Amino acid sequence: MCQLFLGKYNVLFLDEPTNFLDVICIKALERFLKAYEGTVLLVSHDRMFIDSVADHVYLIENKKLILQS
Repeated sequence: MCQLFLGKYNVLFLDEPTNFLDVICIKALERFLKAYEGTVLLVSHDRMFIDSVADHVYLIENKKLILQS
């Protein structure tokens, strides 16, 4: 994961990045993602994490993609 974060990429795709992380690591990941200048597309069930790092949230309901306001 460190190689991805330190590489020169402008898009990161993360699937459940907080699984198996302790609170300290989750907070470090939040700080990194807030400072990251590229685009991040992530999937997570951790609502507090999403609220902390996401600018836009989309939900999938009844097979439709919905922008959450």
